[in-house]
Amino acid sequence: MNQIKYAKQTFFLCFLIVFGILPFSKISAAPGDTTVVHGFSNFLHQNCNSGTGKFAFPPETYSSYKVMLRYQLTCPSFGCDIYDRIATLKVLRPTGTYDSTYTLAPNFAINGSTPDSIWFMTDTAYHYAYDTLTASIDSFPMPGFQIVFYSDSLNPFQATDTMVVWPLYYNQYVFDVNGVATDSTAVPPDSMVYYLPDTVYSAPFEVTEPIEIARAITPYGQAVSLWFDVSDYKPILQDSVSLYTYVCGYSNGWFVTTDFYFIEGTAPAHPFQITNLWNGTFPYGNINNPIENHLQPITLSVDSQAVYSKVRLITTGHGFGGYPNQNVAEFYDVTHQFIAGSDTLPQHLWRSDCGINPLYPQGAPGYSSTWFYQRANWCPGSYVTPHDYNVSSAATPGDSLTVDYNMVPYTVTGGPSGWYPPEYYIQSQAIFYDELNYINNAAILEVRKPNGAFEYNRMNPVCDGTSPEVLIKNYGTAPLTSLTFHYGIDGSTSFSYIWTGSLNFLDTASVILPLINFGAGNHSFTVYTDNPNSSTDEFVHDDTLLCDFSATNILNLNGIWIQLKNDGSPNEASWDIKDVSGTVLFSRSGFTTAYGLYNDTIYLPNGCYSVSVYDSYGDGLCCYGGGQGFFSINQIDGNVLYTVRDFGAAYTKNITLDYTTGINEKEEKGTFFVYPNPASQNIRINTSFESGITKVELVDISGRIVLEEENLIISNHLLELNIDGIQSGVYFISLITDGKRISKKLMVN
Repeated sequence: MNQIKYAKQTFFLCFLIVFGILPFSKISAAPGDTTVVHGFSNFLHQNCNSGTGKFAFPPETYSSYKVMLRYQLTCPSFGCDIYDRIATLKVLRPTGTYDSTYTLAPNFAINGSTPDSIWFMTDTAYHYAYDTLTASIDSFPMPGFQIVFYSDSLNPFQATDTMVVWPLYYNQYVFDVNGVATDSTAVPPDSMVYYLPDTVYSAPFEVTEPIEIARAITPYGQAVSLWFDVSDYKPILQDSVSLYTYVCGYSNGWFVTTDFYFIEGTAPAHPFQITNLWNGTFPYGNINNPIENHLQPITLSVDSQAVYSKVRLITTGHGFGGYPNQNVAEFYDVTHQFIAGSDTLPQHLWRSDCGINPLYPQGAPGYSSTWFYQRANWCPGSYVTPHDYNVSSAATPGDSLTVDYNMVPYTVTGGPSGWYPPEYYIQSQAIFYDELNYINNAAILEVRKPNGAFEYNRMNPVCDGTSPEVLIKNYGTAPLTSLTFHYGIDGSTSFSYIWTGSLNFLDTASVILPLINFGAGNHSFTVYTDNPNSSTDEFVHDDTLLCDFSATNILNLNGIWIQLKNDGSPNEASWDIKDVSGTVLFSRSGFTTAYGLYNDTIYLPNGCYSVSVYDSYGDGLCCYGGGQGFFSINQIDGNVLYTVRDFGAAYTKNITLDYTTGINEKEEKGTFFVYPNPASQNIRINTSFESGITKVELVDISGRIVLEEENLIISNHLLELNIDGIQSGVYFISLITDGKRISKKLMVN
């Protein structure tokens, strides 16, 4: 038994160039063709409303290799909701059971309400009081009220009569000469009415069972389009399908659009039975209502036809601010347990990649947001990842299987005003398959680079001479141990690479291919695979992807000026520069001044480089918590090339330098950058001088020369120096070239 590595699908981020797109009416598709079913179209969610709709899907006889869902959250004209909300799509599966709701129709009502009984007087009731001025008893009429009667059994909610009556005055007082009540006499009512409801039933309807097929979390005030692989739900995505959409929010709203793409072919695993398990929103840590009360063991009957079985848990944590752990449950990095039979498997309920979400920064105009925080299996503006568990080894066909879901014990003891009690939103299913149809079948799921799609903007555009990165999946029952890649630029597939490894059924792997060259401008990248396990691929229609992309900008520069302004936590920031092979050439960290401004000039030979800035806490250099920092890549003369502020955990910009037009006449007399700093053994000195011979001196704070090296050769703006044996401390390092001396501080540790 093992946990399946579930991968996000990115169906049309590249072109599946073998596939065609067919209208739903053309069901007689060929393998690899795609039929589109349109579901909700701009359904408006506002004020926590839900929506249902019935849609025509392909019949049960339609054979689908894969079913993909494109789920779109877009903004109404008055703007998107400014907060992160749960967005869910469910199928309302018919159960074959019919029911009817009932309503109690009252026989009377007073101002819209119905007490158990009402005592009243049919004539005017009076209030009596002693008038001290006249030394006599005076009376005042009391206001009446109306009773509405319903006595038509055929129309139980239609009023049949009304009556104006008066409230009962219970006592008539006797007053002495001073106006003090000394005695009273009860005044009896003359009428009363009892509540006698009539039970009214609605027309019978079929009971449906909601099954969640996709969950996302809305971004802060922006639109997003997400892809889900919903192939496992093919048994309930056929014929007439009732869909249910829900997004709760009170600030503005969302449009939801859902489109389903049915790819013709025989499925790798044919699902035939889906059983709901634990479903609901359950409190966590409530001693009076423990979550274990809701997550009791469930015994499943395993169909005799089942050849593969899995359990899917879709769990997200919400709420925070309580005692004793204020991170529970939204910001709670925890590992719960799923139990199948005698096997216990972990569920690490955490998303650590929120700070590199391709949708960034997030926030409606005038609002900051915490989109970058790591959370309990969700990120704003992203899909929720299911945890899939292969339970085939424990699920004996024709027998029973007991499953359990155990949360780490926790008790919340209260919280400050406005805190959100922790809870988990859980939807789960057992899914059984009666056919496994391929032995050798490898698919390309994604091209991560080079790829111009929005989803990959964190790593693209890429450098000329980059190594392509693709994601593959094994849809064959035989472990995938080898696969041949063919790839190239602008229609060519002249490059080849044989991958070797070990990939089990339904597992995924990221593959780095040998580098390719393509030059400046816009291009296309094509990649296809064959020979899985030195055998014929049994389904070829998911073996080829074609992606459009753009190369990096080519800058006529021989260096860059990096400027970093910190926020209030300077130790979190760092930056580095890498070459195309990923080797770090220069970096800087260890900043100590809050809101400090740091400047570094780096000279580089012609080539392509990635310049990256990082924030270890994941909140960028602004704007949450008052920080106003930034990171900018500039020309040496000061012109800004790229700048970023609210980038989350990391930001990378790939740039190509091609300084072929001669010397920059505005170049200063010279400067240099020392890396690493602090240093211990070897240092690299990057200088504005592209070549030449120089002298280096290392001087301590007393002015004593502790190291002196002459006739050092500068090549491509670089020279290296060994400082092994130099005692820890603060020094000044100087370059002396053509009578010019330039100095920098160097820390040795």
